[in-house]
Amino acid sequence: MPANLQLKLLELTIESRAVDVQDLEATQQVSLTAKLNSLRDRGLVSISNGLLTMDRRQRMMLAERLIHAGGDPKRISRFLGWQEFEDFTERTFSANGFQTVKHFIFKSKTGKREIDILAWNDTLTFAVDCKHWLRGLSTGQMWDAAGAQVERVISLASRPDLLKRLKVDHTERRSIIPVILALSDLRERMVDGVPIVSVSKLLSFIYGVSPVDEGMKRIQVSDLGTQSRLM
Repeated sequence: MPANLQLKLLELTIESRAVDVQDLEATQQVSLTAKLNSLRDRGLVSISNGLLTMDRRQRMMLAERLIHAGGDPKRISRFLGWQEFEDFTERTFSANGFQTVKHFIFKSKTGKREIDILAWNDTLTFAVDCKHWLRGLSTGQMWDAAGAQVERVISLASRPDLLKRLKVDHTERRSIIPVILALSDLRERMVDGVPIVSVSKLLSFIYGVSPVDEGMKRIQVSDLGTQSRLM
């Protein structure tokens, strides 16, 4: 399947737009029936009454395929919205037994903070910073991004009352793992104890984290009584 056609589909279906298949074939000056049917059979597009549509899940899946095939992540990411990226991440956690909150905004001693996605189950809590595109960042910039996420998590961990309101169980025994999620695989998989995870590896990452793994940075949630004296 030509990558340029798949990239074109990402461009044309931005904001849930439907694509007239006949118009698409006219612009490409070639029959696309077999190619589009192949994408449909793989669950990457939907075709009905001559119209092609793609939901956010399908668009993210197609973007991942292009990345795996060697496509330029920066170019591909131009046709993906931030909301699509975050929705895909939230759905992945939710579909695998996690409770989630998206765009969790809270106040700390240092001001207002925001966690893109907070996800937790009985044993693990992740605070995810969704980076639309990270390839090309210098090592120093990667460290800055990881450090900024750690600071956000430290601020959240100092507010056990907020976690209680979210009905996060066993708050007093919780630690929060800061995570940075990127569209594509990066050479750096861990920066100062903060995992850098690509979308394509998110599922394996979720199931590969051990509650007792000390290789990742974990921020212990403050004791509620201690917090009440400090806030």
